[in-house]
Amino acid sequence: MEALVEDLDHTTIYRQNQNYSEESDGEGGLGNLNRLIVRPPGHSGKAKRGHLCFDAAFECGNLGRADHVTELEYDLYLRPDTCRPRARFWFNFTVENVKQDQKVIFNIVNFGKEYTLYDKDMTPLVRSTSRQKWQRIPKRLLFYHKSLVHRGRKILSLAFGFDREEDVYQFAAAAPYSYSRLQKYLAIWEKRAQGFGTRETIAQTTQKRQVDLITIGDINAKDSDDKEEILAKGKCSETKKRVVIIIARSHGGEPPASYICQGLLDYFVSSAENACALRDHIVVPMLNPDGVFLGNQRSDLLGSDLNRCWIRATGFAHPSLVALKEHIRKISAEKVRFMSKKLPFERHAVLPKFLAMRVEAWQGENCLYNAEASLAGSARRALPTGAVDAYTLTVSMGGRRIHPNGPYIHYTEDAYAKVGRALVKALCDYYRHVGVVPVRICAPGKKEARGRRRRRRAAYERERSCSWSPERRVLAARVLSPALPPATPPLRALPPRPARLPRPRPTHARDNPPPAVTGTAVRTPRLAVVDLSAFIRTPEPTQQNKFTRSGIRAAHSKRHSRARAFTSDEYDTHESDS
Repeated sequence: MEALVEDLDHTTIYRQNQNYSEESDGEGGLGNLNRLIVRPPGHSGKAKRGHLCFDAAFECGNLGRADHVTELEYDLYLRPDTCRPRARFWFNFTVENVKQDQKVIFNIVNFGKEYTLYDKDMTPLVRSTSRQKWQRIPKRLLFYHKSLVHRGRKILSLAFGFDREEDVYQFAAAAPYSYSRLQKYLAIWEKRAQGFGTRETIAQTTQKRQVDLITIGDINAKDSDDKEEILAKGKCSETKKRVVIIIARSHGGEPPASYICQGLLDYFVSSAENACALRDHIVVPMLNPDGVFLGNQRSDLLGSDLNRCWIRATGFAHPSLVALKEHIRKISAEKVRFMSKKLPFERHAVLPKFLAMRVEAWQGENCLYNAEASLAGSARRALPTGAVDAYTLTVSMGGRRIHPNGPYIHYTEDAYAKVGRALVKALCDYYRHVGVVPVRICAPGKKEARGRRRRRRAAYERERSCSWSPERRVLAARVLSPALPPATPPLRALPPRPARLPRPRPTHARDNPPPAVTGTAVRTPRLAVVDLSAFIRTPEPTQQNKFTRSGIRAAHSKRHSRARAFTSDEYDTHESDS
């Protein structure tokens, strides 16, 4: 357990005696299991090796109940979000006190929705104390099916084998990103970003956790140099300061958003060209630290979905939303945003086009530009006013397919960070397109990269060139075809065409009839036929011998006027002559 202390033991309300292994009565009212040992029925006394110990009493943990079904099978129940019982998807728990080569089946039986990502190719993650890197459980060990024992609900059955009895195993729906990890990262990042990045607290949550505001660049800085350059291009006659606000983790059960923001912030402090061009006004807070800390899927401590409460936010229940809305209002009042004369849809569709060129798994057909009534309280619908354009970037917790029939590739922490870097590059491309960022800015101390080095021509070759003179600014027109000759030579008559020879006709049999046969005809004697019908009585054909040879002859003898043809079925049942 020592290797996981840094990630799991963040909170003081769970710190108890390590020998405490009974049912979790003192969990602070959060409902997570606290080192619960699941014993077989009828067992008493000290727990033996192989009696699994479940624990979710740590930050981002979620597991509410564990039942022993058989020696091999366990039923696990997720703890619902606080004050929101229907939100059940996120799970994060540890298992210890395992036996060497012990095989188990975990059934997660109370998902909030029937159709989830496990219907496709998504699989949970697992790691242990000796192997700290998250690994995907193979698809062949995962079964998402309807169980009659659990009233026909869909359950997730997970087959797993413990190979090291001294390890502690951790299972999670996705790689967790805790609030404490964010605080440690921001403390290190703040030292690296001295000079152009600041960190401040704009609000405190209900449980007194701070909402940090990271600002890259100075919002009130004068941009006279950029103004002169933009005026020289004739784009606009006034200063156009752009402010980009990035909001993450409105839902606690969506850790990929934190990994994307970490990749974004790491790219901003680098010496890359796009980072140097875009070090201006980037704001990145974690809106729901309480929900992240408690291990909720969508809600905060009071059960509110923060991405549906923007139009009815209050200072008591939603302090982070109120503080951020006030911050956006101040920025919008101070800065004048140049509005394009294009239609709103045409203006909004530009940034996704640049993202599609930067992200390989981008699905442009899934982009929605609508106004649904059910999403009226979301940030994408509530924040856009006359001066604000809002987008929602959705990333899967499982994986992606680059091609419809291609392999399913799971996301990793590095893949999420790569999406964050691609977002910065797409923003740089967008602002270069609208004329805010100059067309090309190189990093300090670096020369602009040249695509193809050309050979320097000699002096006599340069004098022959039509563009050798520096005063000459118009090049000669490009010659597409050679000039025609001054006089067209007379056309010569073509030689006469030779006559065609007749094709030989093929010979047929009718052209050469066979020779006639000559001779004397011979009269053959007439044969006498004796009718035996008067002496031999022919039996009538019955149903059994209808299709026998004798039955067929009798049928023919009765009807001489019309020949009867056999069908394929009769031929199949007819006896063979051989």
